[in-house]
Amino acid sequence: MTLQTEPQYKLRLPEELRDKIKESAREHVRSMNADIVARLEASFATEESLPKPISVPFDDSFLIDAGLTREQFGAFVRKSISDSLKDDKGSD
Repeated sequence: MTLQTEPQYKLRLPEELRDKIKESAREHVRSMNADIVARLEASFATEESLPKPISVPFDDSFLIDAGLTREQFGAFVRKSISDSLKDDKGSD
């Protein structure tokens, strides 16, 4: 008898997701457990390969002069970028 040395984790998941995992495992000719492990490892590898955010020193003095908080400025920047992206899509 072989002793199980890897940790086990009881997992609850929606039936639809289980069915997707079962189908994927069948397509890749591996167990459902192996399919879940492969997908988790791939998600971590993708996450690790993403570029790191750029850190830029930030001086609040212009915000104070403008009477804005960092949160207000952040909301303004996000909206400006979002609007710009929408405009770019509409110009094609």
